[in-house]
Amino acid sequence: MTKVLNIRLYRWLFSAIVLLMLSTDMMAMSTADSLKLRQLRKDMYQFYSRRRTNDFLNTISQLKALARQNKLEKEYYKAYGNEIIYTSSYIHRGKAIEMAKHLFAEAEREHSSYGLYTANYVLGTIHTALSHFDESASHLHDALEILKEDYPDENRAALYLALSKVERARGNRQQVLKYVEHVLTDPKSNNMHKMSALSYKCLVLYDMKASVEEQDKAYAEREQMKKKLGHDDNFGYVIDFNEALLHDDLEWAQQVVDSLPEANKTTQLHYYSRLYYAKKDYKKAYDYYLKYRHLFDSLNNDEIRKTSLDMGVMLDKARIENEAKDLRLANQRLEMDQIAHQLEEKRLQEYALSMAIENQRARLEEMEASRANDSLMAINKERELSEFQSKMDAREQAERARQLKWIAALVLTIIALVFIVVYALSRRKQLRKLREAYDKLEETTSAKERIESELRIARNIQMAMVPHLFPKTKGLDIYASMTPAKEVGGDLYDFVEIDDILYFCLGDVSGKGVPAALFMSMSARLFRTLCKYRLTPAEIAKAMNNELAQNNDNGMFVTMFIGLLHLKTGYLEYCNAGHNPPILDGEFIQMEANAPLGLWENLEYEGEALGDISGKQLFVYSDGLNEAENHDHDQYSDDRLLTFIREHRNMEAHQLIDLLTEDVQTHVNGAAPSDDMTMLCLREN
Repeated sequence: MTKVLNIRLYRWLFSAIVLLMLSTDMMAMSTADSLKLRQLRKDMYQFYSRRRTNDFLNTISQLKALARQNKLEKEYYKAYGNEIIYTSSYIHRGKAIEMAKHLFAEAEREHSSYGLYTANYVLGTIHTALSHFDESASHLHDALEILKEDYPDENRAALYLALSKVERARGNRQQVLKYVEHVLTDPKSNNMHKMSALSYKCLVLYDMKASVEEQDKAYAEREQMKKKLGHDDNFGYVIDFNEALLHDDLEWAQQVVDSLPEANKTTQLHYYSRLYYAKKDYKKAYDYYLKYRHLFDSLNNDEIRKTSLDMGVMLDKARIENEAKDLRLANQRLEMDQIAHQLEEKRLQEYALSMAIENQRARLEEMEASRANDSLMAINKERELSEFQSKMDAREQAERARQLKWIAALVLTIIALVFIVVYALSRRKQLRKLREAYDKLEETTSAKERIESELRIARNIQMAMVPHLFPKTKGLDIYASMTPAKEVGGDLYDFVEIDDILYFCLGDVSGKGVPAALFMSMSARLFRTLCKYRLTPAEIAKAMNNELAQNNDNGMFVTMFIGLLHLKTGYLEYCNAGHNPPILDGEFIQMEANAPLGLWENLEYEGEALGDISGKQLFVYSDGLNEAENHDHDQYSDDRLLTFIREHRNMEAHQLIDLLTEDVQTHVNGAAPSDDMTMLCLREN
């Protein structure tokens, strides 16, 4: 016991020394470094929210270098963690996981507890977004243990809430209640943390069908916290509806459903169905359920079918790659068999040569014996008996030599026959394997042609989703084009003409390929549907964001510029959701920095307007245009784009986009496209 206390005392003393050193380093920072650190931290969060990737990464690099220079451990690892989460959200999730592993290794190498905490928290966040709840729980628990052990004064409420989300998804309701209790009893938890914890408690108790008294008590605690906080959270309408049904207060339940926003039509229809089911009006409940399913299916059936098709294509592609690997292995085995046969043939040749040498040696021995016999006859003629015996011995030796010769010839013949048989069987086996390889190659070629055909069909379907016929309204000149970087892409443009107003949009989905195409089709369908209600661009952005953010576990989003042009007056209303600023008569439009669509629910979007753009050229584009790179990785750039637009300001929309496309292709000079490229140009006279 005394030994344990001594260890804890030493650890406490070590932590105090480290904290003293850190505080000394902070005090030793120059005023210039302190101001620069504060500015870099501000720029980091600003560029993060606006998704300015190059500026964000450059700021992160400077912030990490400055933190290293001044030995600010926490500042360094916080910046590193933000860089990984940004990479996971906007650049490449696989690369983010590799960066998190490198962060983990660096923290271990430097024996940094805060670095290990940051690495585990980042990995837990990424795995939660991927619905890998076992891996997420493991990393979050490791992060929690580090805080308990090395940073006992740190606020752990965010970690407990993250674990509550994971355990509720895994169905471990009792564990959720334990985490909630940690948050509620921790004096360092703020009111927002406690509000979220009470929301989880109400949801879990309702799922567990707990007693009415227990649910009422939790609900009352949450209501008190809501008053103290001054606003509700995202679970508010769900918890109020559950509480109303718990007490059969159908009038209250009706008020909750009626208060749901019209933009979230599917959710409202679903809760109307639950409400009338509670009222035992099963006919209305069924009717609302049919409406809910019809609206839900109309928004999702096409995407589901396309997802199934694309998943099948991906599986076929993986199967073909595996078969190609098997074919390469089979070819390697054939080459190894051929080498083995060549070695066996060489061994047989060496054996035959050794037998020939042995036969020659026998001949030499026979000749030597003959010469010895002749010498004996010449030297000792009188010893005839002895000479005769010597001759007889020589004859016996010669006979044995001849027998050995015949035996050697017979052995060589048998070896030759065996070699011929083995070679014939091996050749036959090789031919059979070669035929099988050719058959597999033919199957692989057919499958590849089928996949290419299906991808061409998918591209044609996607290109058919964007309009190619443009309005012929008098005084309106509009044209647009879209060029995917892969077989299918994530960019979109669309327009809807209603009476004397024109809705139009241009968007860029995060990522490329099949997933981006699915998200693009959903976004285009939502835009066309919402235009029919004659909403403002800001209202359309808000409704699309709420719909796209639901069940968006993969963290996909779309940046979009939404415009509404009054054709009679030239009055332009617009809302920019994280997209590149459009160009009006050769100058960028200064706009509000709204968030992209699909990241978080219930965001408010600010709309803007321009008084009269009659006779002016409006150009909207995706970042695949200004970020198009050549073989030297030089981008087309904003400056070159502005110069081109200014020089062709009075040109018709169709001609402008065609000439600009040729100029970009000249700059790229055959390099593979890195992103989808979409452009829209209009002028109202």
